[in-house]
Amino acid sequence: MRIGLIIVMLLISISNEMLAQEWQTVFSVDSRVGYSTNTYLNPYYAEWDRAENTSFGVLSGIGQSTWLGNKDMVELTGIGVLEPFFSGINTWKGGLALAKYQHQFSHSVSGGIEMGGSYFNSSFSRSMFWAQPTISWSPTPFSQLKVKAGSNFRSYQDYMVDGVSTSINDRSDLYALEFETWPNFNWQLSTGLYGNFDSFPDIQEGFSSFVAASRIFKKGSKVRFKVGLEQYQNEQTVTTGGGGGGFPPVGGGPTGTTETIEETNRIFRLGIEGSVPINPKLTAFVSAEGLRYNTTATDQNINDIQVSGGIRMTLQPKSRKEKGKVSPEWNKEKEIQRVEISYSGDGRIYLVGDFNNWSQPGIPLVNVRKDRYRAELALDAGSYEYKVLSIEGGEESWIKFSSETYTVEDGFGGQNALLLVQ
Repeated sequence: MRIGLIIVMLLISISNEMLAQEWQTVFSVDSRVGYSTNTYLNPYYAEWDRAENTSFGVLSGIGQSTWLGNKDMVELTGIGVLEPFFSGINTWKGGLALAKYQHQFSHSVSGGIEMGGSYFNSSFSRSMFWAQPTISWSPTPFSQLKVKAGSNFRSYQDYMVDGVSTSINDRSDLYALEFETWPNFNWQLSTGLYGNFDSFPDIQEGFSSFVAASRIFKKGSKVRFKVGLEQYQNEQTVTTGGGGGGFPPVGGGPTGTTETIEETNRIFRLGIEGSVPINPKLTAFVSAEGLRYNTTATDQNINDIQVSGGIRMTLQPKSRKEKGKVSPEWNKEKEIQRVEISYSGDGRIYLVGDFNNWSQPGIPLVNVRKDRYRAELALDAGSYEYKVLSIEGGEESWIKFSSETYTVEDGFGGQNALLLVQ
């Protein structure tokens, strides 16, 4: 856990000292227990090991800090993981560090780079580092296509091969295609395709893919369904017949037949996970996933499962600059959309947007109690962009939105909030 603690301390330092007004930091701690028949189903290290057929516990700490500028975004993430197995098998421990930079080139196109590294240790140790330039296209505010390409460097130490401790170092040049869309505020659909440039464009030689659907319920409850397929091909040279059936062959020289056999390995995945907020800081979650491994070499099928559940605690310190921003809260009552805003400034505030053809001053927000303002609108189904206008002493100004508000660019270097009415 030492790696995780160092990363969290770095996040705290960055968020407090480097442009503190613009950084938003979130910390969470997961505690879960479960049962697994293959560590390949573990989301952190995914190593094929069916020997660890056992109950387990996981304690993971996650820190994420994000800086948002007008057209730039920087995101830093640190994860520390400790996973003891209840059967006494070696404990897994280690962590990940991720960094992401993104620049908005236009209203719908952005690009940047994603990089990261990880280190895990048990009976052997594994370290990885990767860097991937990315390009994203958002044809609508509710959909995004992302293309990634880069290199992955992997190193194993004390890895046992046929009873011999071995060190392994390799490099893979990988690509990824990811797409997600929100048909409405209740459903999120996503899919991804990952492969190696060594086999491109014939992706059948090796790829990983998934399709997922998430259903978001009231008060933040969520269920996610996921289906995946992985496929890997390799060739084996086999010699049959001759020499009396032993090795080395005896008799008058080799009389067997050598042939090359193409072997295809497939892994089918099916999973479901759900989460329910207990309060603003605590969330309960459960997950179950299964895989079926098949190889054409022997027509062998192997089934593995993983089930787990636990509690997540989340803390989100408020940055100083967030106090001068607003976070509109929308609720629907029959055919009426009600919005409430917490605002401590002087003067009057108004809603201006698609719903009133951007006519100023706009729809007045009424002060219902101390620093709390409300307005009610009858709106047809559709999406609406809007702003909040402040008028004080004859001076007009747009109030900025907090980082919790879903926003899109307004075309003038600012942001519009987005409301979707079903």
